[in-house]
Amino acid sequence: MQEVRLQAIEAVFENEWAPFSYAESYDNPGLLLGRHEQIIQTVMVAVDASESVIQQAVEAKADLLITHHPLIFHPLRRLVDSERNGRRLLQLMENGIALYSAHTNMDSAPGGNNDRACEQLGLLHVQAVGEPGEIASLRIGQLPEPLCLSSLAALVKERFALPTVRMVGPAEQKVHSVALCTGSGMDFMEQALKAGADVLITGDITYHKADDAQAAGLCLIDATHFGTDRLSVAWLCQRLGDWAQKNRFALRVIAAQEQDLYQVV
Repeated sequence: MQEVRLQAIEAVFENEWAPFSYAESYDNPGLLLGRHEQIIQTVMVAVDASESVIQQAVEAKADLLITHHPLIFHPLRRLVDSERNGRRLLQLMENGIALYSAHTNMDSAPGGNNDRACEQLGLLHVQAVGEPGEIASLRIGQLPEPLCLSSLAALVKERFALPTVRMVGPAEQKVHSVALCTGSGMDFMEQALKAGADVLITGDITYHKADDAQAAGLCLIDATHFGTDRLSVAWLCQRLGDWAQKNRFALRVIAAQEQDLYQVV
């Protein structure tokens, strides 16, 4: 087995799995903290660099934390422990843990989170959909056979391992063409309608957006922001493990323990 350096992990993300060309303009993916030459022996994968996740990384003696959401999203004015992100970054630095983010680029890249989510639902003939000149962030696929909306909602709940889902539209309505965007995808509602989707599966669905969709004849399934983004953790751990084994890298990969901020009571 041979050592692997951080720059090798950066390269496989940026050249193969999640090129920056698939990132939205507002995003901030990539290496956020660390030295490119650092030797990486243990990687932890998570949705967020929360205080709990960072503590898990410290206890696991991780050298690298890979998150879906970038901890540094807006310019930092100071790095102090009296501010939340400052505390988190300082703890990572003090424990020699590098921080890398693969966000919208990991969602939209071929074989990324959106495509994997479609696979988990068994969608057929999946296509990437986007406006001309923009990143194709939305996916449109077909169910093997039409389902009523309530049955599809139950399938999403099961396949995504969610405690609950919400749906908008008549429970008995038949749906066949499915639009999907992990995370927060209601901005793609018009694209879903133009593509002829019967239903859009995404997260962060607000009341007024739901009302707009219903008026336009588009059903919705809210699989939550965290619930859809969390899908990336398991398969990314597997992908990293397979990559390390193929290249004979001495690399341990761990999934962080996380839960949605929202709790159902």
